[in-house]
Amino acid sequence: MTKTLQDLIDEAIFISTEYQARLAELTGESDWSVDFSAPSFTLKSDPSVSLTPSLLGTESEQRGSWIWSWQELGHFPDEVVAAAVQAREAGENLGVQELTTDELVLSEGLARRLTLAAKAVTGLFAHYPAAAGGGVRAWLLVDGPQLELPEPTVHRMGRVMAQALQTNTAVHHQRAVDSYARLRGAHISWDTEACAVITASDGALRLWFDEHRISGIEPAEPVVDQRDLARAAKQAEENRQSLRADARRALSIAHRESEQQRRAREEAEAQRVAATEAALSDTTEAPTATPIEQTEGVEPARADGVGAPFDQEPREDAEPGIVSTHVVPDEGEESVGQTRRDAVPAADVPSSAPVSDADLAPEQEAVTDQHPIVEEQTVPLADGAPADSEDADATESALDRLRAEQAEAGGRPQRQERPAASAGSSATGQRSDDRDAQRYAEPVSEQEEAAERQAAQAEDGTKKKGFFSRFFGL
Repeated sequence: MTKTLQDLIDEAIFISTEYQARLAELTGESDWSVDFSAPSFTLKSDPSVSLTPSLLGTESEQRGSWIWSWQELGHFPDEVVAAAVQAREAGENLGVQELTTDELVLSEGLARRLTLAAKAVTGLFAHYPAAAGGGVRAWLLVDGPQLELPEPTVHRMGRVMAQALQTNTAVHHQRAVDSYARLRGAHISWDTEACAVITASDGALRLWFDEHRISGIEPAEPVVDQRDLARAAKQAEENRQSLRADARRALSIAHRESEQQRRAREEAEAQRVAATEAALSDTTEAPTATPIEQTEGVEPARADGVGAPFDQEPREDAEPGIVSTHVVPDEGEESVGQTRRDAVPAADVPSSAPVSDADLAPEQEAVTDQHPIVEEQTVPLADGAPADSEDADATESALDRLRAEQAEAGGRPQRQERPAASAGSSATGQRSDDRDAQRYAEPVSEQEEAAERQAAQAEDGTKKKGFFSRFFGL
């Protein structure tokens, strides 16, 4: 058998109205407090009243949705969410989608309609919408001996039905009247689909229907005796016992599912922590500032910057080494430089042996500070000029004059170490290498932060937003 959400609302609307009137007599204008760990719902009246709460769900204006409390079990005690689980199980058996969908888009009166439907399948007919702040309202079903209703009478039942019809919540009045009479333990008999007689201990009422709506009500003669009334009361009690048995099964289901979900959350958290620690460990063990030696098969950097090592993705088999850079001159500059080197005889190249500090007299050191060291330079040649012996002699003479001037100014000419032309690097190039190595060396702290960001991004893609944040609209 299948039903709709409205069918369940029709079945619960009249008896819900009577229970809400009884709850209003107890609460009045008093404040309230709820403790789900107990669980208890306390009305601070005089005297105070303590009832048992069941949390169905919350509606959030900010989030714009209703969330059932069974959406994630384990956050509340099982007995607090058992009624919501019972409503879900009944929704699966009856095919009511609204009772089995964990989150629903909020609409006008949705929370109240869902609460009324839950009453029909749980047997808990009093509710209290508790404001939780921030536009969030938690809908509770409450129960307790203080809410017990008196013996049914047609006078009381007629007043309740008239009050409930003013809300325009019920659609199928025949279903609503029949359910109300059976739940209250009164006797109902149908002459036709358009006429029914309700009999209670104080008399009877005849109701007329037109297109599933009550069109008239009048006093009537009882159609059954006390034995039939006792039988109707017994059937109502059996129905309540059946719903309580369903509640016990729902409590068992809530306990089993909450344990499963709790273990799943713990395992997911443990895996997340392990993944984060592994990422940090790999980052810490990786070398950070060790220079990398040029690997065979990698093309050297070109003068125009194309193919530079820092413009390429690192290879998977790359190993630490030393970075070396080479300044490759243009073809024109290379030919001129070669001409200049050829123009200077090898015998005239100064010795590269360093001069120790002991060889310098104090006065010589002072002169050195006043007169900076002048590097030995070759005489530039015009492009394409032949390097014949006359040019070589002119160059040698120029060098002799330069040495003589230095000897007259500081006593002893200073010889500066000069690397061979074939070495492929200079002092300027070495300083450039140092700057490049420092520039591209990445501190360990930044790598650790990168690993943490990577782990956090991976976690954000899988981790779900916290249940309390969604449940209370945060």
